[in-house]
Amino acid sequence: MITRRSLLRASLLTMSAMAGHATIPSWLVRAAAQQNKKNKILVAVFQRGAADGLNMVVPFFEKRYYEMRPSIAVPAPGTGRQNGAIDLDGRFGLHPALQPLKTFWDSGQLAIVEATGSNDPTRSHFDAQEFMESGTPGVKDTADGWLNRSLTPLGAESSPLRAISVGAQLPRALKGSRGGVSVNNLQQFQVGNRDTASVLEKMYETTADVRLSVAGKRTFEAVRMIESINRRP
Repeated sequence: MITRRSLLRASLLTMSAMAGHATIPSWLVRAAAQQNKKNKILVAVFQRGAADGLNMVVPFFEKRYYEMRPSIAVPAPGTGRQNGAIDLDGRFGLHPALQPLKTFWDSGQLAIVEATGSNDPTRSHFDAQEFMESGTPGVKDTADGWLNRSLTPLGAESSPLRAISVGAQLPRALKGSRGGVSVNNLQQFQVGNRDTASVLEKMYETTADVRLSVAGKRTFEAVRMIESINRRP
């Protein structure tokens, strides 16, 4: 079962470290290695829901923190109290449940950006999530997501697997005109049987609609590439 804790930890590791992590499919690591031999890889993990940032990264140096949270504050490290914070720098500490991240902090592989948030004052949880993925706080009609806009425009040399979402559908952040593919189940990432796929591919190749033709071509390229990756050990 994938937990919020395991996802958080996975998002902070390098791709090589994630190869052995239960939440990251090994085929995805192979695909990244094949398509990005020279380029850096960005792994974006957006956890829908909510997390209490003040109790995840505890500002134990702030007296106000304990004054405002008399019953739910995480004890400061070194107080001898049960489930105290894990000291990071004498001012901030990790929640004890995040103990596995301390190793990455000590080695310089983990950075924590504190006191950040949206500049839009909405109190709607759903609007806030939408703005996070569109990257346009306060604007609800943005057509694409921030992650899609970060991709270079599609070109003849663009790999159909340059942007992959692990899930049943593309997340809001990756939707847009610059491509992206969603892979939920590697075994099911196909277009019917081979005969059906061949017929459909021909139909897309001969259509007069350029957008459909390009979309079809990239889809079948992605299917073949995924099949090739899946056959590798």
